[in-house]
Amino acid sequence: MAVRLIHTAGWFDLPDMRSVRAIVLGALVLMWPAFWNGYPILYSDTNAFMVQGILHFFIWDKPFVYGPWMSLFHWQYSLWPVLFAQALMVSSVLWLTAQCAQTSLFPVVNSGADQAIHPVSELRFFILCVVLSLMTAASWVTSLLMPDIFAPITVLCIYILAVRPDLDLGSRLWVLLVGTFAIASHLSHLVIAAGVLSVVMLFGFKRFKIAVLPLLLALAVLVGTNLFGFQKFAISPFGSVFLLARLAADGHVKPVLDQSCAKQKIYMCDWKDRLEVDSDELMWESQGPVWSHPGGPIGLAPEASVLVAAAMKQNPMGVFQSLVKNTWRELWMVGLGDTLHPDHLDLSVGERLRLYFPKSELLRYQQSRQLRDVLAPSAQVFNVLGWISAVAGLIACLYLLWRSWVCRQRAGTMLIAMMFVGLLANAFATGALSKPHYRYQTRIAWLLVFVPLILPIRIRGDKVPGQRPAYSG
Repeated sequence: MAVRLIHTAGWFDLPDMRSVRAIVLGALVLMWPAFWNGYPILYSDTNAFMVQGILHFFIWDKPFVYGPWMSLFHWQYSLWPVLFAQALMVSSVLWLTAQCAQTSLFPVVNSGADQAIHPVSELRFFILCVVLSLMTAASWVTSLLMPDIFAPITVLCIYILAVRPDLDLGSRLWVLLVGTFAIASHLSHLVIAAGVLSVVMLFGFKRFKIAVLPLLLALAVLVGTNLFGFQKFAISPFGSVFLLARLAADGHVKPVLDQSCAKQKIYMCDWKDRLEVDSDELMWESQGPVWSHPGGPIGLAPEASVLVAAAMKQNPMGVFQSLVKNTWRELWMVGLGDTLHPDHLDLSVGERLRLYFPKSELLRYQQSRQLRDVLAPSAQVFNVLGWISAVAGLIACLYLLWRSWVCRQRAGTMLIAMMFVGLLANAFATGALSKPHYRYQTRIAWLLVFVPLILPIRIRGDKVPGQRPAYSG
């Protein structure tokens, strides 16, 4: 399976297989939390994706993408191949990004073929993955069977496509495929992709038409699957329910209902005095307004759309302030914990394993640290390391941004700008439109460390005489 994935990426024909080794070793390093846990790290939502792939069931709040992809690898036998495939995809994008970042800043001149192909050596990439795995949450998010890791991968794929027109065809197709999958796997990634593409457009890079392709293809996938599964020509047919819960918890829906319910009776009128509670409680409580509706969230969606629009029209400044407040709160919520506990796992993923997987796989799952609830407490040291590395990475990124700007290294400046916009877009798409959670920002914050590690701390402005950069815009 590993060879198949890497062959698709266009690396199989290298004489020394150096890229193959680097990517596979990087993937194994990124998987160490799963090895330590004794099983891939799971979340209650992992069950929904398993249902998608096994039962071919369309779930109202999740794109029909990640679940079917999982089924390509687990074959109702084991979830370990799913994790290995995910880690390979992540490692391959990290490898290509590191090569692109070096080549776009300092093109290799009059060097041997190996150096021209690998401006970042196999050993350096291995060390890079080790540092990321020990000092950031990158390996923990990679080891989690959720589409979370593809939020930062969205940023990196668009960067690769924007700055490197000289990549071989296989690599370009691979990045395009991974980028499309990354964006389509979670609706919040659409916002991240739009944000980082705005940076590409702002910098005037000629390859914007190429960089935008993953987003366009992802939109086509989402519209196509929703048309097939729900008979609705829409990107997110029922997304208004999430925003209704968010605005209701922030106090913006009750004033609308106070006015509307005096004129006509609608479903949410019965809840207008019970809305200012936690948005997750509004969304997921079985006796709450969403699941008490006769049609569930799907039935509530049309009314939710009307109420959300009315709330925004009635108090635009208040809604804007709430969005900013929740975005800002999410921006700083970095830390492991809310994905490492066994909450609801045995009733969700555990039940799916009992029904469709061998008993040996169920036993491996039951023996994991996570299910015994010893994974989260033992992982807290990584929160401290993560915060220290994030602060150090932020300082390094700000310095590199200044140096890149002064030295007119547009590719380096754009990478750092894309990273910052990606962090902000992620916080907005999750915190402001849903609810701030540690899981959301933790999944992407490790880019603050990754970017300085692949860019030289002392960016130079000098160029080799007669040599043009690999990509200058």
